[in-house]
Amino acid sequence: MVQMTPEDQAVIKALPGNDTCSDCHVKNPEWASVSFGNVFCLECSGVHRSLGVHISFVRSIRMDSWAPKQLDLMRAGGNDKLNAYLKTKNIQKTTPIKQKYENDHAQLYKEILKARVEGRPEPTSLPKKTTSAPSSMNRPMGAVGSSMGGGGSQDANGMERLAGETEQQYVARQTRLREDARARMKAKFGGGGMGGVGSSGMQGIGSNP
Repeated sequence: MVQMTPEDQAVIKALPGNDTCSDCHVKNPEWASVSFGNVFCLECSGVHRSLGVHISFVRSIRMDSWAPKQLDLMRAGGNDKLNAYLKTKNIQKTTPIKQKYENDHAQLYKEILKARVEGRPEPTSLPKKTTSAPSSMNRPMGAVGSSMGGGGSQDANGMERLAGETEQQYVARQTRLREDARARMKAKFGGGGMGGVGSSGMQGIGSNP
């Protein structure tokens, strides 16, 4: 990355509309958005920065370093191109900056600008956002069971929810299974717990130390 040369600055400033801030009427803007290929004044640059780099990546024309692709985006852009495009979407030049750029039309223009620089066909819509399926680790145990095997477990004595079982039925079945387990333990080891292990040993598993 290198600082923009005087020649590059002259080329970018000579683009139609770049003699005036893209978002207001201040002359000789010295700041730019790599994302949109436009230039704007110092005051508007602060608002652009507040949008976050995922919306508008701001650079100083004079002071910051630039990568070759960033310069290509600036050469392919220009204030008039951006504002003419947005005007076709009923977004005017002096629309408040947040409203002007945080919308699908402006985000599509970014993709169009990239496509021009990379020599690709210009997109007509934004890429569809993909959402990953929630991890089973973040779901309740009953919900995990309902998602496995395409329709839930078939084991009535298991911890997984049965196919077609409601939440209330699942809780009732698990409660019954625990009570049955306690009854079997009592019948096998007697009322005092597991013989020599004693009640204190078993209580320590489920109670506070």
